[in-house]
Amino acid sequence: MKTLRLIGTTLLMVVLCLNFTACGDDDDDDPSNPLVGVWQNDDEGEHLRWTFNADGSGSEYLYYDDDSESFTYQFTYTYHSETNVIEINYSDGDTDRYNVTINGNTLTAKNEYGTETTFKKK
Repeated sequence: MKTLRLIGTTLLMVVLCLNFTACGDDDDDDPSNPLVGVWQNDDEGEHLRWTFNADGSGSEYLYYDDDSESFTYQFTYTYHSETNVIEINYSDGDTDRYNVTINGNTLTAKNEYGTETTFKKK
């Protein structure tokens, strides 16, 4: 009887250990990078969507209400949290820099020419 109790207790301990190690933090949000996610700007028939992934990759999707054209661009990005600047490096070699302000689910991006674009997090 003691042997069965020992085997049962040992099995229970193994199952509990496996349970605790299997339960990690699966959150995709990176608190040090508030950009991660999908951000969309809807402006008079033109829609611009930025997707920032936690691994530093992303995409830009531009489309129009009349379905006349749509464009998708792949990029890598660097977010400098100390200066609130994002640097987007497109696969064609172009680079854009934006000063960003994030307030809740609103991102305001100001380019080097001073043009501001406001995005909402999806």
